[in-house]
Amino acid sequence: MLQFTITRLTASITHICDPSGVACFLAVGNKRAALIDTGSGFVGLKDEVGRLTSLPLDVIITHGHCDHAGGAALFDSVYLHPADEELALRHNSIEMRMGYASLNPDLAISERDFAPAPVGPFKPLGDGQIFDLGGVTLEAVHFPGHTRGMSGILFREERAMLYGDACNSNTFLFGPEASTVSQYQETLRKIKLLDGKYDTAYYSHGPAVGPRQTLDDNIELCGRILRGEDDKLPFEFMGSHALRAAAIGENYQRLDGKCGNIIYSAEKLQGGAK
Repeated sequence: MLQFTITRLTASITHICDPSGVACFLAVGNKRAALIDTGSGFVGLKDEVGRLTSLPLDVIITHGHCDHAGGAALFDSVYLHPADEELALRHNSIEMRMGYASLNPDLAISERDFAPAPVGPFKPLGDGQIFDLGGVTLEAVHFPGHTRGMSGILFREERAMLYGDACNSNTFLFGPEASTVSQYQETLRKIKLLDGKYDTAYYSHGPAVGPRQTLDDNIELCGRILRGEDDKLPFEFMGSHALRAAAIGENYQRLDGKCGNIIYSAEKLQGGAK
């Protein structure tokens, strides 16, 4: 039987890890609840959420990739930044989600385990958009780079920011949906201005809570890439080829002790630094 792992992070935030290892975050106030991301779209997600809350629910998708928007069709009220709507409709077939989940060779899956592909339309998610759940306030933060419609979520009262896939130890900047390295560096500098609003960083892969230092590390690493001073290590993922900017050892840890990392393709250097 496919298993979800449920972990209470705070009084109002619960981490839901789906069978493929992707995180969803459930925020519960005293009036409403919000589910952030839907993982790879395993059909059991809706039941798991129903066991945790009976409040009216909004679903916020951070970006359109198949391991985050995969379960959107399970829910009625789904928000996504308009810049990622085409991506979400293109990137979430059952075949693509099964291919992603199959990266874990120990996971026995079939088509019956997955929700139908999302068909839209999505409700528009905008920069600064507020979700008042009653005593719990979420703010969407446009965070382009990994995708053009990528969004972070600021948990105001908890003083936490969901970096998700936008800024982590394995940040992907390749494929047609990604920004250039210079555009991403500009995004990170804007996010840096929010420093005083949060103390904790949440991530969508691996441990839910991770270092805030990732943001500063990736700002610095963008500069190294644009100057041609990064490590340029070959990287392959599901048929795509790119370069890893900083050398790593076990568990994706950088050899120099820093936290952030960027994987980029050569065409994402076009345009130079801004």
